[in-house]
Amino acid sequence: MWLVVVDTMQIQPYIFGSNRLRENVGASYLVDAATGEWAFDAVKEVAPRNNIGDGSSLIDDAWIENGLDAEVLYAGGGNFVVLFGGDDEKAKQSAQAFTAILSEHVLWEAPGLQMAIAGQEMDWYRDALCEKRDEVFRLLAVRKRKHAWSAPLLGLSVTASCRSTGLPATGLVPGIRGEPSYLASDEIQAKVAVAWPQQNRPSKADQRLQKFIGLPEGYSYPADFEDMGATAGEYSHIAIVHADGNSMSQRIHEICDTYARPDENRALVLALRHFSISLAQAARQALTAVLVRLKRESDKGSGMSIAHPNKDLSIKIDLASAKNGYYLPFRPIVFGGDDVTFVCDGRLGLSLAAMYLREFEQRTAAAKLGKDGGGLTACAGIAIVKSHYPFARAYALAEELSKSAKSYRRREKIAGSCLDWHFALSGLSGSITEIRAREYMVRKNDSLTLRPVTLATTLEHPENAWPVVLAGIEAFQKEDWSGRGNKIKALRDALREGTAAVEHFRTAFNKGSQLPPVSPGTNEWPLTGWQGRYCGYFDAIELVDWFIPLEGEADATLATEPAS
Repeated sequence: MWLVVVDTMQIQPYIFGSNRLRENVGASYLVDAATGEWAFDAVKEVAPRNNIGDGSSLIDDAWIENGLDAEVLYAGGGNFVVLFGGDDEKAKQSAQAFTAILSEHVLWEAPGLQMAIAGQEMDWYRDALCEKRDEVFRLLAVRKRKHAWSAPLLGLSVTASCRSTGLPATGLVPGIRGEPSYLASDEIQAKVAVAWPQQNRPSKADQRLQKFIGLPEGYSYPADFEDMGATAGEYSHIAIVHADGNSMSQRIHEICDTYARPDENRALVLALRHFSISLAQAARQALTAVLVRLKRESDKGSGMSIAHPNKDLSIKIDLASAKNGYYLPFRPIVFGGDDVTFVCDGRLGLSLAAMYLREFEQRTAAAKLGKDGGGLTACAGIAIVKSHYPFARAYALAEELSKSAKSYRRREKIAGSCLDWHFALSGLSGSITEIRAREYMVRKNDSLTLRPVTLATTLEHPENAWPVVLAGIEAFQKEDWSGRGNKIKALRDALREGTAAVEHFRTAFNKGSQLPPVSPGTNEWPLTGWQGRYCGYFDAIELVDWFIPLEGEADATLATEPAS
């Protein structure tokens, strides 16, 4: 037998390297197809007797030890793992043929996408699958490190450049919103081809997303950042949310360690397959719940807008018109596993990110995917930037913020989910650590920001928590503070100056009253704005004019099944 693992390389620049949303969406579709649909098709072509059912489903009772030519062990999280049967030579030839077919398909259909494939001989009855799997993944890592990156031919004689990649253009792709057709490389043409509607039918990328989380009638997913709900002359920010599961590789190793003997290979396959499928299902349900909640808010505005509950604030998203209704200001780009990236109107970024993390925890707990039958957690980074900000840099910021949240979680030994965000009103210079040191630190080591924060308030971390920030936002958006921009600006300046300045502000601007209470464990915050080295209100003030809360959670009964 021969064990083969398929993975992709450098997918972040491949997916997020364009400032056109449809190109990002198309790239995501191609990456998913390479380790999904195309890999399944390659197995079917090489090994007629396999365990692949309708579409890309797996037949649970079709096993390699019962004479199959090949068995897909599991597919998920960007990996595709397949075992080819027969004697050593036949299995090796099947693996080589599979690699050749899949590689050729990727070269033709997804130019620019880099693949990594590794395989190794295995005896099903003598070798422990957990050990062989680890060996193949180590070999895959070595191949990735030693990969010889090709230098693209930038053109001979007189050539025109692609507007997105800078590579030689080989054709034209249709423009958007009245924009003329523009020059594009093979890579961009492939991405646009799967993200662009054909003959009045949804694009392949939209069909894939609709299958994963179906849209309610009358709404469409945007394929352009301009359709995210920007308000002309007032607000044109988008939020890129990148969420990643915590300790996922550790969870996989725990499953492998449970079935570590050769006679437990079948049990390991079934356990890994169950985990992969259940994880995708939980992530789908979490995203669906977010979508249902967003749709419910839109319904309050007759399907045409999403507004802050306090109408006096005039924080409102007017939905862009679509061919058959309106665009929801929300578009998942990477989805299907614990790694999720979506883009939305900037005023909804934090609300949707927090809701997704809560739903992910609840759905994985219901499926008992965590250790000892518990749930899983995740960390999210939210980058809020202008809609025309370079998307690759915005995504890189969201990914860095996610890593910041993960680092905080590990350092503080937090059990739950965490999130971190940055609101970029202008350009960015330096890492998030450098930005925080430059813009959010006062005196020697005092921090204006609470970030990163835990998703829920805990006894160990009652201050650095999202509910604390949310309580501050809600307080400053109420009658005593809303519409009083000068008062809030004066408090913001006083917080930078320190406790004495805050006490003076309370006398001069707040009739001596305390600041809004935001956490029961911080007695000094309402008096001085500071407790220890943390300021309790600066995060809320930064978001007060932009944040739209989404009250409550989406009902599980409303989380509809995806369209078939």
